[in-house]
Amino acid sequence: MSYDTNFHQWLKGIISKITENFRSDVEEERYEHSKTVTTYSSLLYYVFVKFRTKEKSERLSLIIKISVEEENIRQIVYIYIDSKFHNEILFYCTYARSEENFARCFYADEQSFDSVIALENINDRGYYPCSWAYDPPLEYILATMREIGRFHAKGYVMKEQQREKFFDIVKQLHKTKYRRNVGKERKDFFSIPAMRVMDYLRSHNHDAVFCDKMTALFLDAYDKVIVKMVKPVEPLSTLCHGDFTLNNILFKKGDDEQLRAMLIDFADLRYSTPVVDLSTFLCVSCSNELRKNKFFEIMQVYHDELKKYLSDADVWNVEKYSFDAFLDDYRKGAVFGFVIASFFLPMLLGYSKVNLEMMATAGFLEAAKESKQSGGDKMSKILADMLLHLRDLGCLENFL
Repeated sequence: MSYDTNFHQWLKGIISKITENFRSDVEEERYEHSKTVTTYSSLLYYVFVKFRTKEKSERLSLIIKISVEEENIRQIVYIYIDSKFHNEILFYCTYARSEENFARCFYADEQSFDSVIALENINDRGYYPCSWAYDPPLEYILATMREIGRFHAKGYVMKEQQREKFFDIVKQLHKTKYRRNVGKERKDFFSIPAMRVMDYLRSHNHDAVFCDKMTALFLDAYDKVIVKMVKPVEPLSTLCHGDFTLNNILFKKGDDEQLRAMLIDFADLRYSTPVVDLSTFLCVSCSNELRKNKFFEIMQVYHDELKKYLSDADVWNVEKYSFDAFLDDYRKGAVFGFVIASFFLPMLLGYSKVNLEMMATAGFLEAAKESKQSGGDKMSKILADMLLHLRDLGCLENFL
């Protein structure tokens, strides 16, 4: 959408639609555009809206989200932009309920490359991003696990109680990433960074048999790990967030001083088993030390919250949803999180220059090579220790 010259006219039209949806008796409305934030696939307009009815004046704090304009970015994500907006609109309009712990959606319009979503700015409710991009204090990890436990459980409840409606939503989901038919360079972007760990372990005289088997796996990491692990497996498949990292979680301290989390950005929503979310978060957001020392506590907190949600909805099944069942799912698929971390963690820690613009100009192969060497031995050791911990947990047994 071209909004440079007609931005305020466009925004005024959107605001009018939002207030009409919110209240039918609005007599006067005004708005203030406070700032614009650019993400890799969207523009976020922060807007304050004041409107008056016969009875009173009200105020809304909104985030209006539209697709990104830059052509070079579209070259990377163009086939996914529509799908991302489709999934988020589907989530807010058909799956999320107003009484649940999500931002309120005031308006959504799905159009090819011109979709709009207007969401409540939940800063007004006291929710803000985490101050840590990586390795936050344990209380943030546990708050996150409680919230994703409830989120996964919500899917199970709907799957049990409203099966037809649930799978109708699943059928409407669009794949936004990890599609099967992608080019070799895109596959290399996953395999080449993962291979740095094998080079590091070999240089430190690690067990040759282990290195050979892991090398065979990571040479085809995209198909053998990424595509394989996102496939639904029953009975534990549920709606997963799909991009479960700290930057998609907001936090607030309650009156009881307990930290609470809220999930945002549901563009990559997918039907998979919980390991897709759990392994991504634990590998990308937690330090090796915390993950090693607190893994079972973290998983127990996740499962306790999930069990409580299912029990409250009267769908708890000890055989289907036992702690061991989720632990087994994690062990079978946790290498997924490692492969994601192998290219994402160097970027998160500031070692890698890789971004979408680099992919658009230099290509995926050059981006993969940059990712593999970024951070040197320090980064390689972090990833190697992560992989060896997965081995110690039994997460690599299917590949050895």
